[in-house]
Amino acid sequence: MAAEALAKGDLKFDHEVKAKVAFHDSCHAGRAQGIYEPPRELLAAIPGVELVEMEHNRENALCCGSVLTLIGETPVAAKLGGVRIQEAIDVDADALLALCPCCQVQLRTADKANNMDIPITDLAHFIAKGLGFETADSSEYSLEMWSYFEKFILLMYPENMAKVMGALFPQMFANMPAGMVPMMNAMKYIPGGMALMGKMMPIMMPMLVPGIMPKVMLDMLAEVSRRVGPLPKDMEELMPDLLPKTMDSLMPNLLPLIVPYITPMMIEYIKTGRIPSSVYESAPSAANNNKKSAAQ
Repeated sequence: MAAEALAKGDLKFDHEVKAKVAFHDSCHAGRAQGIYEPPRELLAAIPGVELVEMEHNRENALCCGSVLTLIGETPVAAKLGGVRIQEAIDVDADALLALCPCCQVQLRTADKANNMDIPITDLAHFIAKGLGFETADSSEYSLEMWSYFEKFILLMYPENMAKVMGALFPQMFANMPAGMVPMMNAMKYIPGGMALMGKMMPIMMPMLVPGIMPKVMLDMLAEVSRRVGPLPKDMEELMPDLLPKTMDSLMPNLLPLIVPYITPMMIEYIKTGRIPSSVYESAPSAANNNKKSAAQ
């Protein structure tokens, strides 16, 4: 709409902004909607602005590294973002502008992760300068909020979700069908019983978990919050509604991946009656995951 107002003469930039900038074409606005020229037309109309094109632009633009990459291959996201930012540095841009809020945050994250030190600026924030408006820079706040997103993603890794569930063994066992816990406890007295339990887990877990999880959801909510850290008030208020829906969506696909991690923990719990210490080992950070991937 801003580009249309510019074309009609209803929008005029009367403040000079001396800057050499590059523009990042996001997947949603670009390849999905074909919006390539309007942002460039706005920037070209601002006095003092020099727009330089990165090597890959418009329909050939590189991805910022988010969101599917961040979820599927966490360490790769910052690397992809770094490649994109390097293209802006290579053309001597003073700043890299982006229209998509998600791209902005991911590029800022990649900028920090790769120690690249180039401003990642919201297109609207930059254009406002050409109209004589100074708006607050919310970059640090957006990065803070994004950090929770990254923590939740790491928590959804099968080995980490297994630890969350392991911390809830007492509540989970208390809510198992009648007779299940005595049977499990009896297995430790039978030669080869625990080995048999290990083989039964891939069959038992998908049958038991859907009925147990709703009964322990409040405990899971507390455990997730403990592992992610103190949540902002508005996020904390959303969690009781959001977490059950998230778990309902994730568990059918995630549970088979969790079983290999949770099985030895559960067997140890059955043997000792104590939650394994490994349950409380810290979840790997994105940086540690990065090192792990490099080693592999």
